[in-house]
Amino acid sequence: MYESRAHDLVSHSHYRYAKILPVLRTEISERWKDKQATNRTFARFHGRALAHACASHFMYLIKCIMNTSGKVNQQIESVATDRDSERETGRRPREFSDISFRISNDLGEGEPSGSSAPTHPPPDIAAIESRNWLLHRHYTRHEYSACKLLIEQELMKSNGHEYANYLKGLILRKEGRIQDSLDCFQTAYNVNSTNIDNVKQIAKSLLIMGSHKRAIDAYAEAEKISILPDWEIYHGLGKLFAYVKLNQLQEGKKYFKRSTELTKSELPNIDLARLYLLDDMIPEARNAYTAALNGNPQSIDAATELGLLYLKIGDTQRAFQQFGAALAHSPNCVKAILPMAYVMQSHREYDVALSKYKIAAQTIPESSILWNNIGMCLYAKQKYVAAISSLKRAHYLHPISCVPSCNLGIVFLTTGQPASAAIYLCAAVSAKPKNSMPYLLLGLALKRLDDLEGAERSLTKAHALAPQDPLILINYAVVLDARGKQTDAAEILTALNDIMAVVEVDVQISQMASKLLKKLQREKTESTTGQEISTDKYEKRQLSPDEV
Repeated sequence: MYESRAHDLVSHSHYRYAKILPVLRTEISERWKDKQATNRTFARFHGRALAHACASHFMYLIKCIMNTSGKVNQQIESVATDRDSERETGRRPREFSDISFRISNDLGEGEPSGSSAPTHPPPDIAAIESRNWLLHRHYTRHEYSACKLLIEQELMKSNGHEYANYLKGLILRKEGRIQDSLDCFQTAYNVNSTNIDNVKQIAKSLLIMGSHKRAIDAYAEAEKISILPDWEIYHGLGKLFAYVKLNQLQEGKKYFKRSTELTKSELPNIDLARLYLLDDMIPEARNAYTAALNGNPQSIDAATELGLLYLKIGDTQRAFQQFGAALAHSPNCVKAILPMAYVMQSHREYDVALSKYKIAAQTIPESSILWNNIGMCLYAKQKYVAAISSLKRAHYLHPISCVPSCNLGIVFLTTGQPASAAIYLCAAVSAKPKNSMPYLLLGLALKRLDDLEGAERSLTKAHALAPQDPLILINYAVVLDARGKQTDAAEILTALNDIMAVVEVDVQISQMASKLLKKLQREKTESTTGQEISTDKYEKRQLSPDEV
């Protein structure tokens, strides 16, 4: 049936049959995949004289189309129905040349002609963002130089390239060019204002720049655009309220909790735990860190910070486990190496600790904390010259830090250099005037320099800052005794004995306290006996019979 109708379609050449031409051209192009062959095929139908000769070829094409698409069958049915109705009305069909002309125009040609020469189709217009996959590959591989070069090429073609501007903003922000990155994100937002990622990156750049009010407005705009709740929005708002906007910790906790409900990422839980630590809420902070590790067991930050929390509360075993878990995922993680080496150092495993510090020194060679710990390990091994060298390097890297200065003072006092010790201890006092330990060490250095008055003032300040420190009390009593203030020294020793009755103190402190107490009691007894002897002599002299 379709063959006879196709033959009638070619022979009678009605103008209404041209309705199937777009469908024919699409289906044939998909079949042959060769546009030039398609053009040559349609060019054969030009001219009225070739109509019957091409009927068989045209019927073959229609059969192929009928096998692949049901649309052609429907078009042919409608065309045949229209042809039968026109036969009944007696209207004369349009010539085949009119159909040839429409075919030629559909192929992009000019006026109808009998020539069968092939013509070139119009060039395809490439999509603006056709190379997004390559941009994404370079960026995720951290090939920023190649990515920036490709971005510039894409932006030269069209400045309205959203993804290129977006990636350029991310790279510029990593390079520290915050304002330039903000401009790129603004351009991407102008291209597509419905993309929530553009608004979030604008808010992050504003947060880094310190424009907190504008950052809050940007996050509010992102929340309006977002169809579903976005955890990054609440996380950013939590940072703004907790750390930079009037230190509103409760408001920040609320946003962080909301963010943790929307994602399994460890970032909101870590920030929430830090807020708990600021309020000394240790159990809540531990639970938050545990939730972060449950969501991401490979999180190094969560493991190391949880280990530091255990170390703070005195649970060394669990702290060591967390540091080991962090090092299992990242063997060169400095955040875990340093506290783990400190634990070993506190257990007097100095060689193992030094081996850990050696690994960390390859990553952070300019860390003051690292060289301070190395110096104290060497000091414990009685390698004083190397210890002084390491501690001086730590002090050079961080001159206003109190710890390297105090440790240098200790080493110089041990090696018998009280003048050098006093210099560094004065620097430590200036760095932390509210810390009692620099005043204590400075008092000892001044005592060795025979400056008892300065030593007394320094230890008086230390005693005012830490009135129940046994080490300060025993040294303060010694200086007062050397100054001839035995009564004040006895009072200090009485307070020390009360503390030793409750708290276990170092053996050297207790021994020194007992020796000093015996000395004071002996001196008191001797002074009392001397006073009694002088009184007896005076009374006997008054009773002398030779005197009037």
